[in-house]
Amino acid sequence: MDTAARRSPFLDADAFLRTDQSEFGNAWRYELVRGAIVAHAAPAPEHGVILSNLAAEIHNRLRGHPECRSEVGSGAAPQYEQRDTARIPDAMIRCGKLPRVLFEVVSPSDLQHKRQRDQRRADLQAVEGVQEIVEIYQDEMLAHAYRRHGAGWIFESIAGPEAHIALPSVGITVPLAALYERVLPDGE
Repeated sequence: MDTAARRSPFLDADAFLRTDQSEFGNAWRYELVRGAIVAHAAPAPEHGVILSNLAAEIHNRLRGHPECRSEVGSGAAPQYEQRDTARIPDAMIRCGKLPRVLFEVVSPSDLQHKRQRDQRRADLQAVEGVQEIVEIYQDEMLAHAYRRHGAGWIFESIAGPEAHIALPSVGITVPLAALYERVLPDGE
C-alpha cells in the first residue's frame, strides 16, 4: 500500500529508474506514478514467501531458455505513454531487453483499493513487450492472469491446489500450489 507521495524532480521514468532509490527516503520501495514519487510499505512475510517461491519456480522452468530470465524488483516503464510513470512489479520474466511477463502479489490491503489496482495494471499493460500480467493473491490460492490478445486483453482466473498458471508467451507453466508452499495451511 502506498505510504507517501511527493512530486518528482525527474522529467521522465527513465531518469527515475536510473536513480538509487535510497535518495527518495527510507521506504521499502518507490514508484513514479503520474509524476509523484510514491513510497510503499514493506510486504508481509507471506508476500515474501510467495515471491521467493515464484522466483525459484520461474528460474527452474526457464533453465535452458536462451532468451528469457526471471527478475525480482526490476522497473517497468510505459514505452510511449505516461513517461511520468515507472512501476516496480514484484517479479518479471524478461526476454531480451523487454519484460514479457509481470507478476504482482496482491495483499489484503490491496483488495481495498480496486481503482489503484486497476490503474497499476493499466500502467503495466502499457509497458513495451508485456504479454502477460499475473496477480497472485496472498491470502488464498488464487491467481488472475491477463494476456494480450490482439489490441486488447483477456482474463483468466486460476484457483486451487491442482491448478497451473500457463505462461504461453514463454512456453512454461507454474503449479499454483508451489507458490503457496509454507504460506497457507494445508487444505486451502
